[in-house]
Amino acid sequence: MPCYSDYITIDSTTPSRSGLYIVNLPGVEISQLELLTKEDQADYEEFWAMIYKRAWDNLISDLSHSLQEKFFVDSKLVSRETSEFESGANVSTDLAGVTIEFNLPRYARLHIISVDVISEANYSSPEVTIDVYQDDENGDLLSTTSQEVTTGRNTIFIDQDYEVNKVFVAYDPSLYSFRSTENKRYTTPYISWDCDSCRFDCGGYEGTVEQINSGGLNVKYNVYCSVEKFACENINLFKQAFYYRLGLELIIERRFGNKLNRYMTMTLERAEELTNWYNTQFLENLNRAVRSQNMSEDPYCFKCKELVSARSQTP
Repeated sequence: MPCYSDYITIDSTTPSRSGLYIVNLPGVEISQLELLTKEDQADYEEFWAMIYKRAWDNLISDLSHSLQEKFFVDSKLVSRETSEFESGANVSTDLAGVTIEFNLPRYARLHIISVDVISEANYSSPEVTIDVYQDDENGDLLSTTSQEVTTGRNTIFIDQDYEVNKVFVAYDPSLYSFRSTENKRYTTPYISWDCDSCRFDCGGYEGTVEQINSGGLNVKYNVYCSVEKFACENINLFKQAFYYRLGLELIIERRFGNKLNRYMTMTLERAEELTNWYNTQFLENLNRAVRSQNMSEDPYCFKCKELVSARSQTP
């Protein structure tokens, strides 16, 4: 469940975690939400879900831009592939794959883009299943992805974020015959290395990749600093900005949506007045929240832009 679920709701029919309700904003009524609902949406609740997600996404985008003015934001910390394929098939009977472990900075996420396999056979029904566990096969199941695989090289797209320090990306070699793998070599300083495990320094924190039961997967991943994770873990500081962003999205929908009727149309002057008012309230609250931030809890992702000294000199 997203961190912002029910943080702000339409009215008190659904309790709001923040205590804020959209109908308390100037000019917002449930009847407007009903009239703005699109033809392919079941009801105004579905329309609201669309506006709500769009407002959150735009809040994160604008927050990222605002943070750049105060901090050096290190977006990508590391990007790698885990494995190289060997010539023979993995004949293990236990879960196999790759573990990836990092001591993640406070606001970092591990993102798995895809998994490559070299298959010895076609698997269409049932499809190949790739599971991602926390820590090991006895840990929580974080995600499951299934896809048809043909003989030869295949790419299975995962495209998911993880906020745990260690994941086990796994498959069952008793069900699928894939080439075994060893760790991929990079020309960067390693603390230790062998064909099954490597440890490496990543700008002050250590990462580990390990082949489990002869591997069989090449995982493409990156570790990045997440502005959204920062916003989620400090959501109370951004509630007013989020509130007015929701109001702004509703005005934008009224101005540019395809639902035109006498309740939704506005004069150009009124439309611009409301747009400017909501946008001003949003930016003022967003900038106030950003100015209050001190990122001492995560010096890897957010480094303050500090002026050490300044001196004027005439030629």
